[in-house]
Parts: sequence; structure tokens; C-alpha cells
Amino acid sequence: MQMRNIPVDTAGMSFMVAAEAEPKIADKATGEVKKDAEGRDLYTLPLLVTPNDDRRNPVIMVTFPSVDFPQIVLGSRVRPVGLVCFFWQINGGNAGLGFRCEAVRPDSAKAA
Repeated sequence: MQMRNIPVDTAGMSFMVAAEAEPKIADKATGEVKKDAEGRDLYTLPLLVTPNDDRRNPVIMVTFPSVDFPQIVLGSRVRPVGLVCFFWQINGGNAGLGFRCEAVRPDSAKAA
């Protein structure tokens, strides 16, 4: 099955950092960090999305590349650049939706 990336329209949404970024581990035994096609390390960042109708799961985990360990402040408002959603499945068993973006930037929008 080919994985399809679905662009997410983030207009009208806000994203708050819910916890610190962590490296995405490729091999738990060695601690090797997973890399993207360009050789950059991949990180995961939990983001609280508003508005969000799913009160049971208000946080999404976003994967993004970075050349350095990301210094993103807990509770800060950010903007995931090029956010896409995709379906994943492991060996015909567990399945779900994942999110990735090209970068995470500070949100320069002023609070109303």
C-alpha cells in the first residue's frame, strides 16, 4: 500500500507545545535516531491543537526534521510548516493517523 500524504489546512487553527521535542528513535537497542531522506535527524513534538472536537485526544504528535536538537519552549505557540496527515499500519495490525511537517516555527500571529 502506498502512503498518501494529505495536506492539513491550518488556517484558523492554533498549536501550543504540550511537551519537549524528542528524537525519533530508529533502533531502540543502539539509540540510533531516525533520519529523513536528506540525512537530517527526525524529532517528535506533541502539539495541543485548537479548535479540536476530539476532547479525548486533543494532542497530536508531529514528526519533523532538524539539523540541531530543537529548542522549542514548552507552552509556546508554534506553526507547523507544511503539515500533512497520513495513515500508518504495522504488519496488518495496529493502525492510525500520523502527522509530519517540514519545520516548526514560532507563531507570529498576535493573540486576539
